[in-house]
Amino acid sequence: MIRTAIVIWCLVALALSAAIAGEESCRIRIRNKESGLVQVSLDKGKKWATVGRVTSPANARIVGFAASSYVPHASVAATAVHGIRIKTGQYSLGVGKSQRTMLFSIEPLEFAKKPSGFGGHTSRSSGIYTDIYTGRSIFRNQSPYVGNSVYIERDHSLHVLPGDYTPIEGDVFVIIALRPDKAVSSIEFENKADGRVIANYCDRSASSIAEVIRPVKGVGRYDATTFTGIGAVNTNHGGVLTISTAPIRKPMTREGEEEETRGGFMVQPVFHAAEQGERSPQVMVIGPVKQSSGKEPVVEGTEPLFFGNINLSRYESDAKHSFRAEVRIDSGEWEQMPKIIGRVDDAFTANYLNKYFSADTRKITSGVTAIRLLFPEYDSSLLASDLAREAQEYSRRVIDIRKVSGTTIIKPAKAINAQTLVEYYLDGYPVYTCSGHCAWHWDTAKTSNGLHEIEIIAANSVERRVVMVANPAGK
Repeated sequence: MIRTAIVIWCLVALALSAAIAGEESCRIRIRNKESGLVQVSLDKGKKWATVGRVTSPANARIVGFAASSYVPHASVAATAVHGIRIKTGQYSLGVGKSQRTMLFSIEPLEFAKKPSGFGGHTSRSSGIYTDIYTGRSIFRNQSPYVGNSVYIERDHSLHVLPGDYTPIEGDVFVIIALRPDKAVSSIEFENKADGRVIANYCDRSASSIAEVIRPVKGVGRYDATTFTGIGAVNTNHGGVLTISTAPIRKPMTREGEEEETRGGFMVQPVFHAAEQGERSPQVMVIGPVKQSSGKEPVVEGTEPLFFGNINLSRYESDAKHSFRAEVRIDSGEWEQMPKIIGRVDDAFTANYLNKYFSADTRKITSGVTAIRLLFPEYDSSLLASDLAREAQEYSRRVIDIRKVSGTTIIKPAKAINAQTLVEYYLDGYPVYTCSGHCAWHWDTAKTSNGLHEIEIIAANSVERRVVMVANPAGK
């Protein structure tokens, strides 16, 4: 029986891999119930590491933001250090605002209560609120890409979210994060009207993907840039790329308080910008290479800027494996993004930068003339070590779960008829099957330390337990 379950599980995994392009970097699994585990797998769901828990489940869907119309149903509509938005359907036809999409979200700890001055999507009862810090784990290096598919786990198989789905308490969601087929090395923006936007690929090819309609001149107080990092990606969705210019602050820092901690700028495609009435100097507006009227979306929801290529990866002190934005000032050499906090409407102009660099006696005449976003080199071993660190750090915060180590015996809490088949699952993966009077002798040394969910299924009963594996280092 256990072999049959594993074969079925593997066939499902293969079918999903064939249905969607790109190499899988990780997958995220969330049980939508209070204290439900938030987990990440790097081996297509065989083994999981727990990086957080649900503090409040979602029980509704809500009308989404306009740019979520540019992604398919049952996919990631936005990836951000302060939330992952998932599209479940739409109320009407059309694009942009007229589509009236339906979303639910996954939220980090600091944004369960929205800070003063918050300007983004508010989830309310459509939010799965977690105790994961903003800009960590699934909101950083284990984050998905815009357009990645979202599934519901039923009977230990993955199924595409049904049309017009509303989250139900107890449901399990899985997001499969797929890296793009054609890897990008950088995207360069000439910061002037009619400036080129060039995508450079790792195979040394390049293409002109857009033109600048309006250059960016300033920096603004964008949500969660407090937790993003200078030059790092804060948000990506079908109509926005947000880059931070502010340094990272410690977890639980409150944005919008007396001390300003935010700073960043945006890149938006022209139709979306026009629909939002966006005219601020903090936003670069880009359009198609062959200028359109701007009355219909062309660049919105397209690769590589607004679909499928950008997540939130940033490794502290490891630029090569991080998304990071750089600038050219006065058409000079590429240099690090300046540290600028708060609202500064002329932050990228010569006037402000001369004051910024006054201690260096540097004379600036034109300001920021180009911006480029460097893409990370993918390293699976680095991702694995980062996930292990996240799981370990989260485990230190947990004090209310029974610890197990070595070989531990797992059996149903209530007596089961000797003829009844009992199935054991670890984090949704089948591990053991036997008759009612036997038990699973679990060698926890073969499982990563941290929180894990055990399911015991017998006849019409389902029993779930969460335990903390805590083996000594090296065991």
